[in-house]
Amino acid sequence: MTGGTDEVHRREAAHKRRALRKYEAALAPPGRDGGEPPLEMFSPFGPMIGRTRVSADLLAHLNAFADGEAASGGREFLVPPSVACAGGASALVAVIEDRLRRYVLAAEGVPAKRIVIDRIWIVSQFAATPSPVHFHSGDLSGVLYLKAPEPPPESELDRTYISGRQAGYLNFLTGGKQRFARTLLSVPPETGVLYTFPGWLLHGVEPFTGPGERRSLSFNASAEAEA
Repeated sequence: MTGGTDEVHRREAAHKRRALRKYEAALAPPGRDGGEPPLEMFSPFGPMIGRTRVSADLLAHLNAFADGEAASGGREFLVPPSVACAGGASALVAVIEDRLRRYVLAAEGVPAKRIVIDRIWIVSQFAATPSPVHFHSGDLSGVLYLKAPEPPPESELDRTYISGRQAGYLNFLTGGKQRFARTLLSVPPETGVLYTFPGWLLHGVEPFTGPGERRSLSFNASAEAEA
């Protein structure tokens, strides 16, 4: 009888360790300074942001659909299942589920039992159009760039998001001006690049100047991870 009780306690302890492990950052310094001994710089706390790419064929498929919607005057529209599920293993839905499963495994250390995509939509923007800071519903969200505008002038790149830069960058924010912490990440729009992140993470897109279109696909999803 004692052996059975010990086994129950062992399983309970193992379950607790797995449940708490997702809050523990990996001890992986992203860089070192040039001093001796070297100073290793860590940024272990906060949300993880995934960065990956999608195939040229999937981009062409999505842009063909979006071009048709844009020709009718659409600037923001849902992606229907007939478009999202077309292509079998190469379909948009399959790609999103694959990337989110890999994200959950990397972020929490356990596989995802279930991924449910709530909605997928496309936003088409041109010069001087921002997207104010906001968050999404669901556990996870993503942004895939289908088109990117012309590169910004050097004068804009000398500025920052806080100082009113207009380079069309996507900006993730986790806080204000906090000493010894980095609370802002700015990434340029790049065709074919997909970012995945927690739905609660504040983010916004700054306006851009000049020609071109910033066309992005976004989604919300829920994820159930194994215990």
